[in-house]
Amino acid sequence: MDKKPEKLVPEVRFKGFTDDWEQRKLKQLKQLKKAMLQQLFVDKNCKQPILRFKNFNDNWEERKLSDIANYRNGKAHEQYIDMNGIYTVVNSKFISTNGKVKKFSNKPIELLKKGEIAFVLSDVPNGKALAKTYLIDSDNKYSLNQRIAGITPSSDINSYFLYILMNRNRYFLKFDDGVGQTNLSKKDIEEFKENYPLFNEQQKIANLFSKIQTLITLRQDNLTQLTTLKKYLLQNLFI
Repeated sequence: MDKKPEKLVPEVRFKGFTDDWEQRKLKQLKQLKKAMLQQLFVDKNCKQPILRFKNFNDNWEERKLSDIANYRNGKAHEQYIDMNGIYTVVNSKFISTNGKVKKFSNKPIELLKKGEIAFVLSDVPNGKALAKTYLIDSDNKYSLNQRIAGITPSSDINSYFLYILMNRNRYFLKFDDGVGQTNLSKKDIEEFKENYPLFNEQQKIANLFSKIQTLITLRQDNLTQLTTLKKYLLQNLFI
């Protein structure tokens, strides 16, 4: 008589494992950030935002970028790329992936300073990197690549505020005709006009968005870990 095959079962079973909750929370935070951008920043033709922190009543003032920040261009790093290098090369891929995709160099060709904003000048038609910003978080760590601008705000402009304001701003995106590669010039950047509140209000707004972004990053990290765990369990709990 043939022996019945042994019934194979996973050693561990789980029920109701889901990452939907994290996905919902992440979506809600992104929606909150979008809403706050619309409420706390003024429309082009307005002098005051819809939503405002207490004790701030002054009109916002229109200013050109050339009046509130210094501009510089990056330099070519291609021949100096070294994966064991100590300096992170700030290029469009680095900025568009929020620092996840990196190249390195041992040659500090165009060092960036803490508080400086790296800004993507070139992209393919309808690309997602054009005019994307990255806020430099420390000195002597990053080197500015070609086709990336370095924007240094003046003392009366909060770096994080300007970093948010410039990021994928519609003024810059209008240069993309959807046909050829877009190459923003120094003049294009320096002619950028927006409304600015006084420094203390900039700082309040910047602090709020910094906290929201921290929460978004934490949720994204949690979701990534949960997705990885779920994949591992599905691979190891079923035969």
